[in-house]
Formats: sequence, structure tokens, C-alpha cells
Amino acid sequence: MPVTVEVPASTLRCLRVRHEPAEVSAVRRALREDLRRDPRAETVADDVAVVTSELVGNAVRHGAPLDGGLLVRWGVGDEGVVVEVVDGGGPSGPGERQPVEAHDADPLATCGRGLRIVEELSRRWGTSLDADGRRTVWAVVDGAVPAVA
Repeated sequence: MPVTVEVPASTLRCLRVRHEPAEVSAVRRALREDLRRDPRAETVADDVAVVTSELVGNAVRHGAPLDGGLLVRWGVGDEGVVVEVVDGGGPSGPGERQPVEAHDADPLATCGRGLRIVEELSRRWGTSLDADGRRTVWAVVDGAVPAVA
């Protein structure tokens, strides 16, 4: 089961999960429940859950583990809901620069549409690779409503 770590004085949430396919649904449930409790994000909770599922699924399928797992972070801000999934780099580990890009899947293919879904549901998305070879794939989903004072 994921463990939630809250950063003081912040709306940032963080889960550390195992690098396993079963974690996709656990992350999706935890994130959706958290966002539905936040009035600024409850209207986009389902879209963010779908985006996050795709990013976590891709990290499990195509990324190397980060100390045996993955790091999933999200936060609600003025831009909307930001989601980040951090893994240990390409399939061979840190430093491998395998590109992360959306492509058109064959209509009969059973996979390969995930990043197109992320493109459709997000205002923008992208990737970064840090100096230690950790890869972050992130997305910003519009629709968060500012808190009413």
C-alpha cells in the first residue's frame, strides 16, 4: 500500500510505490481520493487519475526502478493539477536517454496510446532527466478552481 508523505505548508503530495504493474491502480485510487477532497481539484480528479495511470504504467513498462520503486508527486496550484512520475531512467538504468514521446499506435494494437491520452487530457506535458539519471515525466491538467477565501 502506498504511503503518503505531506510536505509542510504545501499542497504537494508524494507516494513511493513499488515498480510493479499492480501499483498503477493503487496510485490512481489514492490520487483520485485525495483530489476529490480538495475543492480546487475535485472537478478534474478523474482526468488527473487517468493521466497519472498512464504515466505510472509507462514508468513500470519502460523505465528502470528508482531504488526499487517509483516516486509519484502531485499538487494543486494556480496552473491546475501538476503530476510527476520519477523513475530510474531508461530500461538499462540511470543515464539511458530513451526518448519519451507520443506516437500513433496501430488501430489493432492493444497498447501504445497512453501518451496520446496524456496529450488530450493535459494542457502540457514533458520529461526531464537529472544529473543522476532519474527521469521525470510530468503533466499539467487544467481545471483546478482557485480556493474561495
